[in-house]
Amino acid sequence: MVGAVLLVVALVAGVLGVTTFLRALPTGVVDGAGAPGSAALGSGDVPGEAEIKLSGGQPYSVWAVVPIGADSFDVENVTVTCPDGDLAVRHPSVSGSSGFGSHEATTVAEVTPPSTQTCTVAVAQGDASPGATFVVTEGWQFGEFFATVGGTVLLWFVAIGGVLLGLGLLVGGIVWRVVARRR
Repeated sequence: MVGAVLLVVALVAGVLGVTTFLRALPTGVVDGAGAPGSAALGSGDVPGEAEIKLSGGQPYSVWAVVPIGADSFDVENVTVTCPDGDLAVRHPSVSGSSGFGSHEATTVAEVTPPSTQTCTVAVAQGDASPGATFVVTEGWQFGEFFATVGGTVLLWFVAIGGVLLGLGLLVGGIVWRVVARRR
């Protein structure tokens, strides 16, 4: 009985581990044609700009989208102008990359507005190859990202340990009952 319960716990931990892992992946940034994906809050050509409503205290990532192997722009080429003034644009605290089809996206910059406001994200050409675009998505806070990764690893250990222990107890219990009946 205990072995079967441990197997169910292992199954639940495994499903939660996979779900948590998928949550940490940067999916939805671009689609196969290099167009903005479902996670995009705004996008534009390089050079270009986009107006986006940003929530205060929430980090936002600016992604460079280029054909695979092409050059992208740098953090120095990104500016964010809001009614309260220009925001500090910095290197991303959690770096990410995502490829789909013939395009790849890489986090280039991160910005965290102090208050909720509509801002203009502008990207200069810099060293970016022709045809480059940018996408703005919600970003990861450093601690939140590593808590997600740590939770994934912990859930996988629980799943693997639960399967091993659960199968051992289940098989041991079956053998014990068979031997007890023969006596």
